[in-house]
Amino acid sequence: MRKFQLVDFAAHFQKGFRNHIVRLDDLPGLVESFKRFGCYATYFLFSDELLTYMSAQAGSPSVSGYEGKVAAPYLPIDLDHPELTPALQAARLLSQFFLDGWKIDPAAWQIYFSGAKGFHFMLDCRLFGRVAPSRNLPAIFDSLRRHLAQELPEPLRGTIDLSIKDRMRLLRLPNTIHEQ
Repeated sequence: MRKFQLVDFAAHFQKGFRNHIVRLDDLPGLVESFKRFGCYATYFLFSDELLTYMSAQAGSPSVSGYEGKVAAPYLPIDLDHPELTPALQAARLLSQFFLDGWKIDPAAWQIYFSGAKGFHFMLDCRLFGRVAPSRNLPAIFDSLRRHLAQELPEPLRGTIDLSIKDRMRLLRLPNTIHEQ
């Protein structure tokens, strides 16, 4: 995992929004420089292979289309609904499932308000054993989220955002301000 320390950082007022590859440990300073307003980062981590991919492109370098290996410190679960109450109900039920069903220590996950209509759950990947960097992690995470959706009652299953399966997906960073 040590060589997987890069993310794509984006901020609402940042020129070009995407394609700003930074080291993971640079995120706190960047978030502060944008006054915590509209800050995002990929939840997958990348090696220098991403920079090589971008530098081989003609024109403006882009993360788009990158299919290389990724690593992940956590499995993100995005709960959204046009009305906040169903997302909150789903968050409570998933919390109970993690505590009672999977017997997960609450210190092994983080949950935070995603800024408009939902919540982000971040499950520590160490819960699943050693999760090695892989090209298949996006598909594996997608499968896990689909499984977890089945643990919710039918009316709440749709709160789990199943569209966050690509390797370049941005998530709002914790404790940042939504643009709306």
